[in-house]
Amino acid sequence: RGACTTVAWASGGVAVEQAANGSVIAYLVADSYNHRVQRCAPAEGGACTTVAGGHGSGRAKNQLNDPRGVALEQAADGSVVAYLVLDYGNNRVQRCAPAEGGVCTTVAGGNGEGSAANQL
Repeated sequence: RGACTTVAWASGGVAVEQAANGSVIAYLVADSYNHRVQRCAPAEGGACTTVAGGHGSGRAKNQLNDPRGVALEQAADGSVVAYLVLDYGNNRVQRCAPAEGGVCTTVAGGNGEGSAANQL
């Protein structure tokens, strides 16, 4: 398992952050076994930074457990407002705003596995 910022161990999903002209700004990678989401430069061997999780597996606001997908919430001008993360191991979707420094809020689920209206 890789723990440095450029290694993804068992990637769960990828999203693309693009400029208004369509050029790639960064790739967002759900790094499942390292319990984090990485934002990676588009160049080959580009450096990555952790934008969500990365504090071990867990349920705290700055932790993820086996993230499997990531999507972008963008403003009208295309800037990233938040990363939406499918936190599979915690049965929830987390909204992680860059301005919040890696602290996320639960926007769906988070009440255990199941078929109730508040579960995933």
